[in-house]
Amino acid sequence: MRNFIAIIILTGATCFAQTDSRLVIDSFPEKSWGLTIDRPIYQAQSDVQGTNNTAQVFWWDSIGRFRLSTNADDVLHLGYRYVTMNFDTDSPLLPDHLDELSMAAAFPLRNDLFLVVGAGYSGNNPFADSQGVFGLAHLISQKKLNDTDDLILSLDFDGISAFLPDIPLPGVAWVHRDQDNRIQLGFPRSELTGLLTDNLSLDAAYAFPYTADVTLDYAISRHWHLYSSFSNFFNAFREDEQLLTHRLFYQMSRVEAGIRFVEPDFVLKGAYFDMGLAVGYAFEQHFYDGFDIRDLHSRVDLQDVPYVGLTIRGRF
Repeated sequence: MRNFIAIIILTGATCFAQTDSRLVIDSFPEKSWGLTIDRPIYQAQSDVQGTNNTAQVFWWDSIGRFRLSTNADDVLHLGYRYVTMNFDTDSPLLPDHLDELSMAAAFPLRNDLFLVVGAGYSGNNPFADSQGVFGLAHLISQKKLNDTDDLILSLDFDGISAFLPDIPLPGVAWVHRDQDNRIQLGFPRSELTGLLTDNLSLDAAYAFPYTADVTLDYAISRHWHLYSSFSNFFNAFREDEQLLTHRLFYQMSRVEAGIRFVEPDFVLKGAYFDMGLAVGYAFEQHFYDGFDIRDLHSRVDLQDVPYVGLTIRGRF
């Protein structure tokens, strides 16, 4: 059971995007070449506060990363992220929908140095606004300190970042790994995955400035798990017919509890399947206008509402 839960932690670690330095830093389970996570949620109808309008949010965040080998990390890595949301509203303060799609590739320059390059599209009018296109670039150095510890240094450019999207920013992290735990402390991300007991695992992550996920998972059998989690989603989007200095920000906090079904050999031998069904509560749903987090102006809020959600994980 202990080894099995350790596999679950590796394959189900909290992620926000896979088109940045995590495309290289995050390790793959042995003999795996691909990992995906999909998280759709459907909220109850809520009031657009201060108006006579309502909204009903459908939100889907999908990420994945792949490598061109099942047993080596110093090879080409590919990653994607697609987040989409529909608001089903007549409010003039809200867009009909928001989308962000990005893809990136990581090239090994030498054993401890990688270059990640990519591009994406962000906006409220998919692929109709040329200003919605943004670039991604990361230079990552991963130095091995000893058998369990690494030092990560990076230079990161993210053209849709919520903080200084037009300037490359330095990144640093200390990463510790052992049989049952992984700890990453640094900027712009910190993460922790580990076993609290033989059946209870903790998965926590924070990404600057306001994105966070914390999940407790309890394995009641080989195939069935109970879990609870807290998340804070914070994302910037470009808007059609607006200056690049004017963007829309959406924040959503949520808590949920659910049950997971895990089957390591669901489709083909070696393929991994994991699905969680949850009920939750969405709160602190705010929309802001501005360029980045240094100068945000409140636009409108949504009422707190319950939701149902899925989490689907795959390993190949």
